[in-house]
Amino acid sequence: MHFLLTCSSIIPSSPPFLLLQSHTPKLTHFPQLNHITPHNSQHLKLTHFLKPHANPKPPLFYFNLHLQLYINAGFMQEARDLFDSMPERTLISWTILMSGYAKHGPSAEALALFKEMLSSGDNHKTRLRPDSYVYAVVLRSCGEMRELGFGKGVHGQVLKKGEAFLDGFLENSLVNMYSSCGQLEDAVLIFDGIEKPGLVAWSSMLSAYVKNGFEKEGLSVFLDMVSKGIKLDAFVFSMVIKACSNLEELNLGIQVHGLMVKKGFEKGSCLFLDNSLMDFYAKCKDLRGLRNVFDQLYEKDLVSWNTLIMGYVHNFYYFEALRSFRVLMHDICYCDDFTITSILKAISSLHDMGYGRQVHGYIVRTGFVSNSYVMCSLLDMYIECIEHESWEQWEKVPLKVYAGLERGEANECIIIASMLKWCSLLSNLDAGKVFHSLASKLAVDSDPYVISALIDMYSKCGVPDAALRVFERVENPGTVTWSALISGLSWNGWFVEALTCFNKMQLNGIEANEFTLTSVILACVALGDLRKGRELHCKILKTCYESNVSIVNMLINLYSQLSDHRQALKICSLVSDAEISWNLLIQASLKANDYEMIHKLLRRIQSCFGYLEPISVCDIFRSCSSPVLLNMGMQAQAYMTKRGLLSHPTSGNGLIQMYSGCGQIAEADLVFESMPEKSSLCWTSIISAKVEHGHPSEALTLFNEMRRRNKLVDSSTLKSILKACSQMGRVDKAHSLLMSMEVVYGVKPSEEHYSCVIEAFTRAGMLEELENFVDEVVVDKNDTKIWNTLLSSARVIGNMDMAKFALEKLLEIDPNDCFANLMLGKVLVMLGKWKDASKTKTLGPNSSCIEVQNKIFEFVSDQKPSEDVFYKLAEIEREMEELGYVEDRNHLLHDAEEEEYDGAGLGHTEMKAIAFGLLSLPHRTPVRVIKSVRMCGTCHHACKFMSTFVDRELVVKDNCTFHHFRDGKCSCRDSW
Repeated sequence: MHFLLTCSSIIPSSPPFLLLQSHTPKLTHFPQLNHITPHNSQHLKLTHFLKPHANPKPPLFYFNLHLQLYINAGFMQEARDLFDSMPERTLISWTILMSGYAKHGPSAEALALFKEMLSSGDNHKTRLRPDSYVYAVVLRSCGEMRELGFGKGVHGQVLKKGEAFLDGFLENSLVNMYSSCGQLEDAVLIFDGIEKPGLVAWSSMLSAYVKNGFEKEGLSVFLDMVSKGIKLDAFVFSMVIKACSNLEELNLGIQVHGLMVKKGFEKGSCLFLDNSLMDFYAKCKDLRGLRNVFDQLYEKDLVSWNTLIMGYVHNFYYFEALRSFRVLMHDICYCDDFTITSILKAISSLHDMGYGRQVHGYIVRTGFVSNSYVMCSLLDMYIECIEHESWEQWEKVPLKVYAGLERGEANECIIIASMLKWCSLLSNLDAGKVFHSLASKLAVDSDPYVISALIDMYSKCGVPDAALRVFERVENPGTVTWSALISGLSWNGWFVEALTCFNKMQLNGIEANEFTLTSVILACVALGDLRKGRELHCKILKTCYESNVSIVNMLINLYSQLSDHRQALKICSLVSDAEISWNLLIQASLKANDYEMIHKLLRRIQSCFGYLEPISVCDIFRSCSSPVLLNMGMQAQAYMTKRGLLSHPTSGNGLIQMYSGCGQIAEADLVFESMPEKSSLCWTSIISAKVEHGHPSEALTLFNEMRRRNKLVDSSTLKSILKACSQMGRVDKAHSLLMSMEVVYGVKPSEEHYSCVIEAFTRAGMLEELENFVDEVVVDKNDTKIWNTLLSSARVIGNMDMAKFALEKLLEIDPNDCFANLMLGKVLVMLGKWKDASKTKTLGPNSSCIEVQNKIFEFVSDQKPSEDVFYKLAEIEREMEELGYVEDRNHLLHDAEEEEYDGAGLGHTEMKAIAFGLLSLPHRTPVRVIKSVRMCGTCHHACKFMSTFVDRELVVKDNCTFHHFRDGKCSCRDSW
């Protein structure tokens, strides 16, 4: 009966007994055969077939049948034992076992079995002769093992047998073997020699191109198949989808997807194909397409879930990956090592130690602790969480995980490198030395990743000399090793050495990677070497790293700190807006006082939903701290509120400063009161705002409350309190606070603190005490702050002699001080010294600005106003005269910075801006003006009078303080 079986009839997916039932009535003696599946075949015993029946000696057919059953079930050891015990073996027996090894592995056994078969037999007549199926199986094994030499030998034997022996199945196997071995030219040559290639041949050629990285050529083969009308199967579509995935050709892949549906491969009809589609959408970053395919699956296997989770992780949607993992564990209740390693990567990126511990528990319960890859991922998870968060109670966990690992040669390097990273994070030099010794003992200290980890560990532990010694022992250091060394030297502040190593690296012809380049750019920034930074920028352009996000952001930092920040903006176009380091650009623009640029950046951030740190939010608010930018600041607040960026105290502090700078003290109060958590900086900002807007008593009340809550009092806080005491005339309190601040608050008095006390003495008219204070207490008498404060106080009380004394001191320090020269000239005129006054210098023009409908209008002193503004000023002047206004010209020292003006006193720039505001702003809307110099006494007196009839608040911010004019009064109490 065994002659009915041939090699070509043995199909692994179809057990022989299904093919031969009609020819083998004696199978009724073995009813177990009718119910054998891969799940229950492990219970089969050879005795089931070898029980004594009518025939004491079982025929060879039953041996081959049982052998095939073992192969189908994947039990290769049992199949081999049976094969070795067979009393007689035919070509069928050899072929069955060889095909089993080719299918289930190891492929080397299939090749060894082929050699043994060829050498079996006593003579030429009894020796077995392989048929085309045998050769096809052997060629498949050669392809799996990439045994090109063996495959060519088999090919030679096939050619010796003549063209008649070469069938389509064997030709396809040859194409597959050569393509698997990377010999595409030979594969194409064989394919071209096939007279009428069928689906299998075309599929082999398509697979050959895709597997060897020639996706575009593979797609051309697919188009040829479509044009020639070749019937397409699931394997073909899977290869095409893989090609689109590798090329990230989303549009083409969607078209292929449509063709699949048209050809009858609807969603759910082929799970293998649907999983390939999910992988394609994930790699093309189309998560909506990924989810749609997954949701429409009739049946979902673990591969489907793994593809979904890995797709989310690959695209940084870590929370979605965690949600999918929860659903998987709820619906299926189990997962494999691929699932766990993917979810551990998501947890590492989120630094969620709590969730990581739950997964660790699952790993222990399900026995995955014996899986080295899972445990390595778990180890990395703990290390990443410790790196980014303060988890002191878990710092020893990686060591415990390491102790429980079942190590082997394959993963020893990975484990040692991970543990060295753990040592570097904790700056644990002693533990690092232990693992260094262990690496030497295990002979893995020459592995590039272990060497890099050692260099990084010694660098992070503050021992760059040891890192250099490790590096010097490496014979031919590669890019990774050089990068670790340069990064370590920069980490320890050895910037010159880092640049020297980089030069040596270039001379040795080693290509730099992104980590090397970012470290070298950092060294250039630290050394202030803009020239070297520009040279490096040119190299980056040549090596095609100009669109690397990390490198672009480091270049932004370089140009922001060492050059014009606008140069940094130019290179932002190299990456997408979502990847730009907006924080660096905002800080650079703020440093350059380019507030308009910050507002442009904010609009770009809004359009791309860019990442912002709390300090950058604070900087944005600070850029709006001007009365003419109130609307911009309110828009920024609305956006930050919408994004939930105001919960941090630093952001709230910036908002307080913004409203204070805009003259909106009530709104600043409201922001402060609504903050759930008030930092020391917030307390300092609101106290400073109160003082600046003329509410010194409220500032002192807040200061007492701040002390009661044990908030940190710093130099800025004390400066504001000293200024508040000065405004209130509480000289004793100011002097007492100054004398005790170093003892009580640990703050050493600076010139700014001395200036506040000088102001208090001067405003109180205590000139003798002031002279004693300056002589005995003030340390640095050459600081201009001291004498500017004395001058300012003299202006307030109108003391010409004191003003002259202060101005002479200022001119001793800086003879080219134009303001001091001009002021001295006016003082000398008042003192009757006309000759000396004629020698003084003059100042240039000044300006005032106002914001109307999101546009800023500037009025300059040497420019004539428009006709509308001119007539409005004349109208105001007439109304003031009708109401009995009398001009006050007794403000000589306050008028020193203004141009001379003949008229009623409404010709200065702030009055032009106020007139324009009255014309342009809605009724009762406050008029807010910012002035570049100190407001003169005449305009100050006029504004107080105007506030009695214009029916709105007038706010002027000069270079000294805020002036809130309401009902004939000013918030500065006429002391500015």
